[in-house]
Amino acid sequence: MLYLRPLIFSFILTCAFVPLIYWAAIKFLKWPNRPRDIHKGAVPRIGGVALIIVFWLAVFLDKNLIIDKPLWGLFIGSIVILIFGIWDDLKDLKPKIQLAVQALLALIIIGAGVSISYIRNPFGGEIRLDQWQLTIGDSHFSIIGAVFIIAWIILIINIINWLDGLDGLAGGVSLIGFVAIFLLSISSIINQPPIGILSIVLVGALLGFLIFNFPRKRGSIIFLGTSGSVFLGFMLGSLSILSGSKVATALLVLGLAVLDAFWVIWQRIKNKAPIWKGDNRHLHHQLLRAGLSQKQVVILFWLVSAAFGAIALISGTQGKLLAFLGLCAIMGSIVFTVKKLKNIP
Repeated sequence: MLYLRPLIFSFILTCAFVPLIYWAAIKFLKWPNRPRDIHKGAVPRIGGVALIIVFWLAVFLDKNLIIDKPLWGLFIGSIVILIFGIWDDLKDLKPKIQLAVQALLALIIIGAGVSISYIRNPFGGEIRLDQWQLTIGDSHFSIIGAVFIIAWIILIINIINWLDGLDGLAGGVSLIGFVAIFLLSISSIINQPPIGILSIVLVGALLGFLIFNFPRKRGSIIFLGTSGSVFLGFMLGSLSILSGSKVATALLVLGLAVLDAFWVIWQRIKNKAPIWKGDNRHLHHQLLRAGLSQKQVVILFWLVSAAFGAIALISGTQGKLLAFLGLCAIMGSIVFTVKKLKNIP
Protein backbone atom coordinates (compact mmCIF):
# COMPACT_ATOMS: atom_id res chain seq x y z
CA MET A 1 0.00 0.00 0.00
CA LEU A 2 3.02 2.30 0.39
CA TYR A 3 3.06 2.92 -3.37
CA LEU A 4 -0.36 1.66 -4.52
CA ARG A 5 -2.33 4.24 -2.52
CA PRO A 6 -0.55 7.34 -3.93
CA LEU A 7 -0.74 5.84 -7.44
CA ILE A 8 -4.53 5.37 -7.25
CA PHE A 9 -5.10 8.64 -5.40
CA SER A 10 -3.21 10.77 -7.94
CA PHE A 11 -4.87 8.95 -10.86
CA ILE A 12 -8.41 9.52 -9.57
CA LEU A 13 -7.66 13.11 -8.57
CA THR A 14 -6.29 13.93 -12.02
CA CYS A 15 -9.33 12.39 -13.72
CA ALA A 16 -11.49 14.68 -11.57
CA PHE A 17 -9.41 17.85 -11.92
CA VAL A 18 -8.77 17.88 -15.67
CA PRO A 19 -12.45 18.34 -16.70
CA LEU A 20 -12.79 21.15 -14.14
CA ILE A 21 -9.70 22.94 -15.41
CA TYR A 22 -10.85 22.40 -19.00
CA TRP A 23 -14.20 24.02 -18.22
CA ALA A 24 -12.57 26.99 -16.47
CA ALA A 25 -10.05 27.45 -19.29
CA ILE A 26 -12.67 27.42 -22.05
CA LYS A 27 -14.88 29.85 -20.13
CA PHE A 28 -12.30 32.41 -18.97
CA LEU A 29 -9.09 32.14 -21.04
CA LYS A 30 -7.87 32.48 -24.64
CA TRP A 31 -4.63 31.34 -26.24
CA PRO A 32 -2.54 32.95 -28.99
CA ASN A 33 -2.19 30.92 -32.18
CA ARG A 34 1.36 29.75 -32.97
CA PRO A 35 2.68 28.90 -36.47
CA ARG A 36 4.09 25.54 -35.31
CA ASP A 37 0.77 24.31 -33.84
CA ILE A 38 -0.72 21.40 -35.78
CA HIS A 39 -4.08 21.24 -34.00
CA LYS A 40 -7.22 23.13 -34.86
CA GLY A 41 -9.51 24.95 -32.46
CA ALA A 42 -9.04 26.47 -29.02
CA VAL A 43 -7.65 23.54 -27.04
CA PRO A 44 -6.68 24.68 -23.51
CA ARG A 45 -2.94 24.65 -22.81
CA ILE A 46 -3.04 24.54 -19.02
CA GLY A 47 -3.21 20.80 -18.37
CA GLY A 48 -0.06 21.15 -16.30
CA VAL A 49 -2.06 23.05 -13.68
CA ALA A 50 -3.92 19.82 -12.89
CA LEU A 51 -0.67 17.86 -12.59
CA ILE A 52 0.89 20.41 -10.23
CA ILE A 53 -2.17 20.66 -7.96
CA VAL A 54 -2.53 16.86 -7.83
CA PHE A 55 1.16 16.57 -6.96
CA TRP A 56 0.77 19.02 -4.08
CA LEU A 57 -2.31 17.28 -2.66
CA ALA A 58 -0.96 13.74 -3.05
CA VAL A 59 2.33 14.60 -1.37
CA PHE A 60 0.97 16.73 1.47
CA LEU A 61 -1.68 14.15 2.33
CA ASP A 62 0.72 11.19 2.27
CA LYS A 63 1.62 10.29 5.87
CA ASN A 64 4.66 8.30 4.73
CA LEU A 65 6.44 11.42 3.46
CA ILE A 66 8.45 13.84 5.55
CA ILE A 67 8.52 17.33 4.03
CA ASP A 68 12.27 17.94 4.13
CA LYS A 69 14.37 20.70 2.57
CA PRO A 70 14.75 19.12 -0.93
CA LEU A 71 11.00 18.48 -1.08
CA TRP A 72 10.33 22.11 -0.15
CA GLY A 73 12.60 22.98 -3.07
CA LEU A 74 10.38 20.94 -5.38
CA PHE A 75 7.28 22.66 -4.01
CA ILE A 76 8.69 26.16 -4.37
CA GLY A 77 9.89 25.32 -7.88
CA SER A 78 6.43 24.03 -8.83
CA ILE A 79 4.83 27.28 -7.59
CA VAL A 80 7.19 29.26 -9.84
CA ILE A 81 6.33 26.92 -12.73
CA LEU A 82 2.59 27.32 -12.17
CA ILE A 83 2.77 31.12 -12.35
CA PHE A 84 5.29 31.26 -15.18
CA GLY A 85 3.58 28.50 -17.20
CA ILE A 86 0.18 30.16 -17.30
CA TRP A 87 1.82 33.50 -18.08
CA ASP A 88 3.81 31.99 -20.97
CA ASP A 89 0.83 30.14 -22.45
CA LEU A 90 -1.23 33.32 -22.46
CA LYS A 91 1.48 35.74 -23.62
CA ASP A 92 4.05 33.50 -25.42
CA LEU A 93 7.08 34.94 -23.60
CA LYS A 94 10.48 35.52 -25.17
CA PRO A 95 13.05 32.69 -25.01
CA LYS A 96 15.36 34.78 -22.77
CA ILE A 97 12.68 34.99 -20.09
CA GLN A 98 12.00 31.26 -20.36
CA LEU A 99 15.69 30.44 -20.02
CA ALA A 100 16.02 32.74 -17.00
CA VAL A 101 13.10 31.00 -15.26
CA GLN A 102 14.61 27.58 -16.01
CA ALA A 103 17.93 28.67 -14.49
CA LEU A 104 16.04 30.00 -11.45
CA LEU A 105 14.38 26.60 -11.00
CA ALA A 106 17.78 24.91 -10.99
CA LEU A 107 19.08 27.42 -8.43
CA ILE A 108 16.06 26.73 -6.20
CA ILE A 109 16.93 23.03 -6.22
CA ILE A 110 20.58 23.74 -5.43
CA GLY A 111 19.52 26.11 -2.65
CA ALA A 112 17.34 23.33 -1.23
CA GLY A 113 20.43 21.21 -0.71
CA VAL A 114 20.25 18.97 -3.78
CA SER A 115 23.75 18.13 -4.95
CA ILE A 116 25.66 15.68 -7.09
CA SER A 117 29.13 14.49 -6.11
CA TYR A 118 30.08 12.41 -9.14
CA ILE A 119 28.95 10.75 -12.32
CA ARG A 120 30.04 7.31 -13.44
CA ASN A 121 32.80 7.12 -16.00
CA PRO A 122 31.80 4.55 -18.64
CA PHE A 123 35.47 3.64 -19.03
CA GLY A 124 35.86 2.94 -15.33
CA GLY A 125 35.83 4.85 -12.07
CA GLU A 126 34.09 8.12 -11.35
CA ILE A 127 34.19 11.70 -12.55
CA ARG A 128 34.21 13.84 -9.40
CA LEU A 129 32.09 16.99 -9.38
CA ASP A 130 32.68 18.05 -5.76
CA GLN A 131 36.30 19.20 -5.81
CA TRP A 132 35.72 22.98 -5.79
CA GLN A 133 33.61 24.02 -2.84
CA LEU A 134 31.90 27.35 -2.17
CA THR A 135 30.47 28.32 1.22
CA ILE A 136 27.61 30.83 1.52
CA GLY A 137 26.43 31.24 5.10
CA ASP A 138 25.74 27.77 6.47
CA SER A 139 25.46 26.19 3.03
CA HIS A 140 28.24 24.46 1.10
CA PHE A 141 28.16 24.10 -2.67
CA SER A 142 30.24 22.31 -5.24
CA ILE A 143 30.85 24.76 -8.08
CA ILE A 144 31.21 22.08 -10.76
CA GLY A 145 28.30 20.09 -9.32
CA ALA A 146 26.08 23.19 -9.28
CA VAL A 147 26.95 24.01 -12.90
CA PHE A 148 26.13 20.41 -13.85
CA ILE A 149 22.74 20.58 -12.10
CA ILE A 150 21.86 23.89 -13.80
CA ALA A 151 22.79 22.51 -17.22
CA TRP A 152 20.98 19.22 -16.55
CA ILE A 153 17.72 20.82 -15.35
CA ILE A 154 17.66 23.27 -18.27
CA LEU A 155 18.37 20.45 -20.75
CA ILE A 156 15.62 18.14 -19.48
CA ILE A 157 13.05 20.94 -19.24
CA ASN A 158 13.68 21.92 -22.85
CA ILE A 159 13.68 18.30 -24.02
CA ILE A 160 10.20 17.75 -22.56
CA ASN A 161 9.05 21.15 -23.81
CA TRP A 162 10.15 20.31 -27.37
CA LEU A 163 8.51 16.89 -27.11
CA ASP A 164 5.20 18.57 -26.34
CA GLY A 165 4.34 18.93 -30.01
CA LEU A 166 1.97 15.97 -30.39
CA ASP A 167 -0.88 14.71 -28.24
CA GLY A 168 0.43 12.34 -25.58
CA LEU A 169 4.08 12.49 -26.66
CA ALA A 170 5.65 14.45 -23.79
CA GLY A 171 3.28 12.95 -21.22
CA GLY A 172 3.91 9.36 -22.31
CA VAL A 173 7.71 9.66 -22.47
CA SER A 174 7.71 11.41 -19.07
CA LEU A 175 5.55 8.62 -17.67
CA ILE A 176 8.14 6.06 -18.77
CA GLY A 177 10.87 8.18 -17.18
CA PHE A 178 9.06 8.31 -13.83
CA VAL A 179 8.43 4.57 -13.95
CA ALA A 180 12.18 4.03 -14.43
CA ILE A 181 12.99 6.36 -11.51
CA PHE A 182 10.38 4.57 -9.37
CA LEU A 183 11.89 1.15 -10.10
CA LEU A 184 15.35 2.46 -9.32
CA SER A 185 14.19 4.06 -6.08
CA ILE A 186 12.62 0.89 -4.69
CA SER A 187 15.53 -1.35 -5.74
CA SER A 188 17.77 -2.80 -3.04
CA ILE A 189 20.73 -0.81 -4.39
CA ILE A 190 19.09 2.63 -4.11
CA ASN A 191 16.31 1.96 -1.56
CA GLN A 192 14.78 5.45 -1.40
CA PRO A 193 11.06 5.06 -0.58
CA PRO A 194 10.39 8.85 -0.52
CA ILE A 195 11.64 9.20 -4.12
CA GLY A 196 9.57 6.13 -4.99
CA ILE A 197 6.43 7.80 -3.61
CA LEU A 198 7.10 11.08 -5.43
CA SER A 199 7.68 9.30 -8.74
CA ILE A 200 4.66 6.98 -8.42
CA VAL A 201 2.45 10.00 -7.66
CA LEU A 202 3.52 11.46 -10.99
CA VAL A 203 2.99 8.12 -12.73
CA GLY A 204 -0.61 8.03 -11.48
CA ALA A 205 -1.19 11.67 -12.42
CA LEU A 206 0.12 11.13 -15.95
CA LEU A 207 -1.95 7.96 -16.43
CA GLY A 208 -5.02 10.04 -15.61
CA PHE A 209 -3.92 12.95 -17.78
CA LEU A 210 -3.23 10.79 -20.84
CA ILE A 211 -6.88 9.74 -20.88
CA PHE A 212 -7.61 13.31 -22.00
CA ASN A 213 -4.40 13.88 -23.97
CA PHE A 214 -3.94 10.69 -26.01
CA PRO A 215 -4.18 11.13 -29.82
CA ARG A 216 -7.73 10.63 -31.11
CA LYS A 217 -9.67 11.57 -34.23
CA ARG A 218 -11.11 14.73 -32.74
CA GLY A 219 -7.81 15.67 -31.07
CA SER A 220 -6.94 16.07 -27.42
CA ILE A 221 -9.26 17.66 -24.92
CA ILE A 222 -6.42 19.50 -23.20
CA PHE A 223 -2.66 20.06 -23.63
CA LEU A 224 0.13 20.10 -21.07
CA GLY A 225 1.10 23.66 -21.91
CA THR A 226 4.22 25.33 -20.59
CA SER A 227 3.24 24.67 -16.98
CA GLY A 228 2.97 20.95 -17.70
CA SER A 229 6.06 20.46 -19.85
CA VAL A 230 8.29 22.56 -17.58
CA PHE A 231 6.93 20.83 -14.47
CA LEU A 232 7.56 17.36 -15.90
CA GLY A 233 11.05 18.31 -17.07
CA PHE A 234 11.83 19.92 -13.71
CA MET A 235 10.67 16.83 -11.79
CA LEU A 236 12.44 14.37 -14.10
CA GLY A 237 15.69 16.32 -13.85
CA SER A 238 15.46 16.73 -10.08
CA LEU A 239 14.33 13.20 -9.19
CA SER A 240 16.95 11.61 -11.46
CA ILE A 241 19.60 13.33 -9.33
CA LEU A 242 17.87 12.60 -6.02
CA SER A 243 17.45 8.91 -6.89
CA GLY A 244 21.14 8.10 -6.55
CA SER A 245 22.37 10.37 -9.35
CA LYS A 246 20.85 8.14 -12.04
CA VAL A 247 21.15 10.72 -14.78
CA ALA A 248 22.26 8.10 -17.30
CA THR A 249 18.98 6.22 -16.94
CA ALA A 250 16.94 9.38 -17.52
CA LEU A 251 19.18 10.25 -20.45
CA LEU A 252 18.50 6.88 -22.09
CA VAL A 253 14.73 7.12 -21.57
CA LEU A 254 14.81 10.57 -23.19
CA GLY A 255 17.58 9.57 -25.59
CA LEU A 256 15.66 9.86 -28.85
CA ALA A 257 14.34 13.27 -27.84
CA VAL A 258 17.82 14.40 -26.68
CA LEU A 259 19.41 13.44 -29.99
CA ASP A 260 16.54 15.08 -31.86
CA ALA A 261 17.07 18.28 -29.84
CA PHE A 262 20.76 18.46 -30.68
CA TRP A 263 20.01 17.67 -34.33
CA VAL A 264 17.45 20.47 -34.50
CA ILE A 265 19.83 22.92 -32.81
CA TRP A 266 22.48 22.03 -35.38
CA GLN A 267 19.99 22.54 -38.22
CA ARG A 268 18.99 25.93 -36.84
CA ILE A 269 22.62 27.02 -36.50
CA LYS A 270 23.39 25.81 -40.02
CA ASN A 271 20.40 27.72 -41.41
CA LYS A 272 21.16 30.80 -39.25
CA ALA A 273 17.83 30.50 -37.45
CA PRO A 274 17.35 31.40 -33.74
CA ILE A 275 18.23 28.35 -31.60
CA TRP A 276 15.38 28.79 -29.13
CA LYS A 277 12.63 29.74 -31.56
CA GLY A 278 10.06 26.97 -31.98
CA ASP A 279 9.58 25.46 -35.43
CA ASN A 280 8.57 22.20 -37.11
CA ARG A 281 12.04 20.73 -37.66
CA HIS A 282 11.68 18.15 -34.88
CA LEU A 283 11.67 14.44 -35.64
CA HIS A 284 8.01 14.01 -34.71
CA HIS A 285 7.07 16.74 -37.21
CA GLN A 286 9.18 15.08 -39.91
CA LEU A 287 7.58 11.69 -39.26
CA LEU A 288 4.16 13.28 -39.64
CA ARG A 289 5.15 14.79 -42.97
CA ALA A 290 6.51 11.41 -44.01
CA GLY A 291 3.01 9.98 -43.70
CA LEU A 292 2.76 8.54 -40.18
CA SER A 293 -0.25 9.39 -38.04
CA GLN A 294 0.04 11.19 -34.71
CA LYS A 295 -0.78 7.96 -32.89
CA GLN A 296 1.91 6.02 -34.78
CA VAL A 297 4.57 8.64 -34.05
CA VAL A 298 3.65 8.79 -30.37
CA ILE A 299 3.67 5.01 -29.98
CA LEU A 300 7.05 4.81 -31.78
CA PHE A 301 8.58 7.27 -29.29
CA TRP A 302 6.98 5.43 -26.38
CA LEU A 303 8.35 2.07 -27.52
CA VAL A 304 11.88 3.40 -28.04
CA SER A 305 11.83 5.15 -24.65
CA ALA A 306 10.50 2.07 -22.86
CA ALA A 307 12.99 -0.25 -24.54
CA PHE A 308 16.01 1.86 -23.69
CA GLY A 309 14.66 2.60 -20.22
CA ALA A 310 14.51 -1.17 -19.60
CA ILE A 311 18.06 -1.56 -20.91
CA ALA A 312 19.22 1.23 -18.58
CA LEU A 313 17.66 -0.48 -15.55
CA ILE A 314 19.50 -3.76 -16.13
CA SER A 315 22.79 -2.41 -17.48
CA GLY A 316 25.95 -1.08 -15.93
CA THR A 317 27.66 2.13 -16.96
CA GLN A 318 29.38 0.60 -20.00
CA GLY A 319 26.13 -1.08 -21.04
CA LYS A 320 24.38 2.29 -20.92
CA LEU A 321 27.09 3.80 -23.13
CA LEU A 322 26.69 1.02 -25.70
CA ALA A 323 22.91 1.46 -25.57
CA PHE A 324 23.26 5.19 -26.18
CA LEU A 325 25.51 4.53 -29.18
CA GLY A 326 22.87 2.13 -30.47
CA LEU A 327 20.27 4.82 -29.97
CA CYS A 328 22.41 7.21 -32.03
CA ALA A 329 22.41 4.64 -34.82
CA ILE A 330 18.62 4.30 -34.63
CA MET A 331 18.19 8.07 -34.70
CA GLY A 332 20.48 8.32 -37.72
CA SER A 333 18.60 5.57 -39.53
CA ILE A 334 15.22 7.22 -38.89
CA VAL A 335 16.42 10.62 -40.09
CA PHE A 336 18.04 9.12 -43.21
CA THR A 337 14.93 7.08 -44.06
CA VAL A 338 12.58 10.02 -43.60
CA LYS A 339 14.73 12.28 -45.76
CA LYS A 340 15.03 9.59 -48.40
CA LEU A 341 11.29 9.00 -48.58
CA LYS A 342 10.05 12.56 -48.50
CA ASN A 343 13.11 14.70 -49.23
CA ILE A 344 12.46 16.72 -46.06
CA PRO A 345 14.94 19.57 -45.54
